[in-house]
Amino acid sequence: MKKSVWAIVMVMVCALMLAGCGGSGGSITSKGYGDLFHDQAAINKAVAEIKTKGGGAPLMVFQNMHFGPDFINFSRQDPKNKENVDNFVWTPNTGWQGPKIVKLRGNGKLADNLFNIDDVNWSALPVFIAETEKMAKEKGIDKASLGGSIMIDLNVRKQQLTFSATVKGERKDAYVTGDIQTGQVTNFRIK
Repeated sequence: MKKSVWAIVMVMVCALMLAGCGGSGGSITSKGYGDLFHDQAAINKAVAEIKTKGGGAPLMVFQNMHFGPDFINFSRQDPKNKENVDNFVWTPNTGWQGPKIVKLRGNGKLADNLFNIDDVNWSALPVFIAETEKMAKEKGIDKASLGGSIMIDLNVRKQQLTFSATVKGERKDAYVTGDIQTGQVTNFRIK
C-alpha cells in the first residue's frame, strides 16, 4: 500500500514539474527565442543561431525556411561539400537537431535552388505580420490567426524571394505573400 501511494505521489510531482516547464503553446519565451513573429530581438537571436548551426558564410538556404512560434525548419547547402544539402530543425522540447541528409531529386541545378540568408531583410518580418493581421481584419476574417507558421520562399523560376503565410479564420482562410525587403503585402487571396 505504501509503495502505491509513494508511486502516485512521485507521478504527481513529475507532472507538476513538467507543467512548470511549459508546453508547446503560442510562446516559447521560457525555452526558446521569444516571439518570432513580432519581436525583432527574438528574430535576430534566432537568425544568428541559424547561421551558427548551418555553418559556413554565406549560409545558402535550399528553397525555403519554415518557422513558427514553436519550431524552425531549414535546409542548407553543406559548406564543406557543396553538392550536399542538410536539414536542421529546432523545437523548444528537442533543441536543435541536424544536420540530417536531404536527398536531392530532379535534373535542375542546385545553385538555382539556393538563396543567401542575408538576402532576407529580417526587420521586414514584423511589418509583414502586422500588415497581414490588419488586412485579415479588414477583409472580415473572424478570429484570424497565422496558422502557426511563416515561410521564406524562393520561387525558382522567377529567382524571387517572398514571405508567405496562411491566415486561418473561423469561416474563411487566406493565402498571403509579401515583399522580402519591405514586408509590404503583395498578395492577399481568400481561399
